[in-house]
Amino acid sequence: MTVATATPVLSDVEHRTQLRRAVVASTVGTAIEWYDFFLYGTAAGLVFPKLFFPNSDPLVGTLNSFLIYGAGFAARAWVTSVEADASAPRSAPQQTVLSARGSRR
Repeated sequence: MTVATATPVLSDVEHRTQLRRAVVASTVGTAIEWYDFFLYGTAAGLVFPKLFFPNSDPLVGTLNSFLIYGAGFAARAWVTSVEADASAPRSAPQQTVLSARGSRR
């Protein structure tokens, strides 16, 4: 048994409006994410070595900070891809936002 789904047809004006909203939303989201990674990367190089590795050599502390930063960066991409494979692709961004929100509380 097949189920027919009707896709709504947008007018040209509605299509342009939706496209503009999507471009603006993705640009704002990308800018916020870039700023977040920029701030954390700067802190990983300047603040975290002295804060978390005070007894080690400055170079070793900086390398440890960047290794932890890189592990978090890679783990985020891996966890997101696993969530996207395990669930519907539409809910993967929602799960990513919820996991990021949960980790900050």
